[in-house]
Amino acid sequence: METTLNDILIYIGFAIVIVAGAIFLYRRDIKYFFNKRETVGTIINWMAASEKGKRYFYPMIEFSPDGITQQTFRADERCEGQPLYAPGTKVKIKFLPSDPEYRKVIYPS
Repeated sequence: METTLNDILIYIGFAIVIVAGAIFLYRRDIKYFFNKRETVGTIINWMAASEKGKRYFYPMIEFSPDGITQQTFRADERCEGQPLYAPGTKVKIKFLPSDPEYRKVIYPS
């Protein structure tokens, strides 16, 4: 079977569409990888929730990204049973300056 120029162009076009789609889907992750900033936040409290008879705790974290007004948010991570860290514990927050709500929390070890 002989590969023609049309076949090669079809493969290249298909590869370009896949790469463009991946970039579109993961654009925030790509921006985060190259442009993230780091600051210190504080666990100010814990929010309790029950699910299927188990009690979970979500940390409430406060931080001020690069002079922008102070933000408080509930982290997505949770622990079961009891809180892992006391209120007042410092955590690292990595965030996008253009979108401070896109953030990741690094807890002390």
